[in-house]
Amino acid sequence: MTTHLRSDQFDVLQIIHNKGPILVKDIKDHIPIDQGKIEAAVGTLSNYSLIEKNSINNIFYELTKRGIEIIKNGLPEKIILSLIIDQPLSFPDLSNVSKLSKSDLTAGIGILKKLDLISFNQGIISFDENISAIKSIDEIFESLKSISKNNTPSDPIIIKKLIERGLILKIDHNEVKVNSLINDKQLAKIIVKEEITKLTSKMIADRSWNNYSIKPYSLKSKPRIIYPGRFQPYRQFIEHLKRKLIGLGFNEMKGPIIEQEFWNFDALYAHQDHSAREDSDILLIKNPTHGELIQKDFIENVKQTHENGWQTGSIGHNYKWDPKKAARLLLRPQGTSISARTLYNLKIPSKYFSIARCFRPDQIDATHAIEFNQTEGIICDPNITFRDLLGILKTFAIEVAGAEEVRFRPDYYPFTSPSVELSAKHPKLGYIEFGGAGIFRPEVTKPFGIDHPVLAWGLGVERLFMTKFNISDIRSLYSQDLDWLRSEKVSSGMEVDI
Repeated sequence: MTTHLRSDQFDVLQIIHNKGPILVKDIKDHIPIDQGKIEAAVGTLSNYSLIEKNSINNIFYELTKRGIEIIKNGLPEKIILSLIIDQPLSFPDLSNVSKLSKSDLTAGIGILKKLDLISFNQGIISFDENISAIKSIDEIFESLKSISKNNTPSDPIIIKKLIERGLILKIDHNEVKVNSLINDKQLAKIIVKEEITKLTSKMIADRSWNNYSIKPYSLKSKPRIIYPGRFQPYRQFIEHLKRKLIGLGFNEMKGPIIEQEFWNFDALYAHQDHSAREDSDILLIKNPTHGELIQKDFIENVKQTHENGWQTGSIGHNYKWDPKKAARLLLRPQGTSISARTLYNLKIPSKYFSIARCFRPDQIDATHAIEFNQTEGIICDPNITFRDLLGILKTFAIEVAGAEEVRFRPDYYPFTSPSVELSAKHPKLGYIEFGGAGIFRPEVTKPFGIDHPVLAWGLGVERLFMTKFNISDIRSLYSQDLDWLRSEKVSSGMEVDI
């Protein structure tokens, strides 16, 4: 059977025939064709059984930024060892002499302790001789230097240690090598024709199609996957949550991201020395540092409530309330500040919700982030009870988050009494806290002229989403992983299925 090829395909075949076996990436060095066309031609030639393809998997390692720093400055454990080998030192003295960062110093000491190279006695760190352990440290550093020179260490245990310490990266590199399956006589019989993908009426009429190679059409070929534009899954979840709440008759309430401590804490009856108001637990604004308290009549009510209980029936916190502290500006740490602002002109009966971006200097882990969303709500009605609140929370956990097991536990918040914590069982993480709720205390509502019960709740939107979609790490919600963004289920927007 005579084989017809396009000119570029034939040119690639000739290179493979004369130079093979050859890596596909090296063909471009012998022919002026772009890499994309070369790879397409290789695929066609392979389908015609004119060449054979073999995949070659190459593994190599490269230094990370941290690894480069270690090559330049040395391993922390080796630096520490050189300083204490002749004279024991205390941790502060070692920190001053070594010039290592606190994290490097701590890590280095931990490694040396694990290798039984040091001991502690009344805060003094001293050297314990262990020749094999010292040798293992030297091997780590020498292996790192070897990788920096594009050489791969032979010991897989050392490679594993370097990867675990973030000093090197493992790079998997796949290459394809091709070789000709035909001889010179078979190559000479190949007819080179211009390939076409469609016929025109003129070609059929004058039979000129005989002068072309018609590209074969295969029903078995898989089409190219097209990824249409779509909503980011978590962002879409927030939009549907908003629609769900509006559909249930809630009105949306809004408030500023940069907020005064007054609305975040004081209006919610949080003592000005409360631990949640420590500088280490909030993100204060540097410039300007304070805002103006303009609701003078309500501010006076809140002040009296803190100092002596005012007309709320309590004795207050019994301290002198500081308006300057209340005026401090910060990034909103909780969405309840929006609820407090809404109490200022609250209609009765009414129900409100918000989905608020909040900020706290938390340690980032699988269930905590510095920035997060809270959904807040308040319901004011003369006939509403705490049992109604539990029913609302359970509905949230089941219908919104898809939870199957829900747990309520008594809790404490400065602004609600009684208070409750809502948790639901995550498939991987176990029970995770969704948020808290309760009935606003009279010390919160009465300064705003409200004499009826106000139910309040605040839930973490990220955790609702994580439970519904079985996600075990909160950081995945903001991932740039294209596979997840393309494959994660997202509602069409025509229905609210949460």
